Parts: sequence; structure tokens; C-alpha cells
Amino acid sequence: DPKQDFAFSIDRCSDVATHTFNIRAAMVLRHSIKELYVKVELIINGKTVLSYSETLCEPGQSKLIFCGKKKGEHIYYEGPVTLGIKEIPQGDYTISAKLTNEDHATVACADFTVKNYLDY
Repeated sequence: DPKQDFAFSIDRCSDVATHTFNIRAAMVLRHSIKELYVKVELIINGKTVLSYSETLCEPGQSKLIFCGKKKGEHIYYEGPVTLGIKEIPQGDYTISAKLTNEDHATVACADFTVKNYLDY
């Protein structure tokens, strides 16, 4: 996306479904974050099966350490993630996430697609 400076990596992609893996994410903010909202959708085989939204940052109540960061500052996160999924059924899975600020400007957005057609 030419409007974002975003980097994301996953260690040991083959172990994502059943093990703890490390992620790294970094970006340069193009918009300040006084308030931050997230909307996430799970799409399975082309059908939206889950839609979730939440306020992550607001004055006096911030759930994340980067709340209050200004335009041009860097955000960096590195740490473990555990999904704990025993088996992923076959199909196409897309997770769509969008972060917007108090001005309704997109701070970050990403679509992650997993195609699972392996026989277990």
C-alpha cells in the first residue's frame, strides 16, 4: 500500500497453526493516534463469518502502549503469538483488519489469506 510504511514478518510459518511463533511488526505513522479503532473480519470461502470492532485508544483509556503517538513516529512490536489451533479445516481463510483514528483516517490495514488444502 503506497500510503503506508509497514513491515510484518512471521518466524517458522510452517508451525503457525499448532505452536508459538514470533512476529515482528513495524511502521512509520502517517497519522497521529489520539483515538484508535479496529475492525476485523473473518472471511471463510468467500463468506464473512465474523465481524469484530473495538476501541483501542481513547483519551484516558488506552489499551496499547503506542496510543498517543504522533505522525512520523515509529511503532515497533516483537513478541510471541500462540494460536493453539489443533487443526485448520480445508478452505480459504481471509482476515481483514483496518485501524482508523479519530479523524477516520486509515492508520493501517492488512489482509491475511491462508489457503489450506492439505490432507491430514
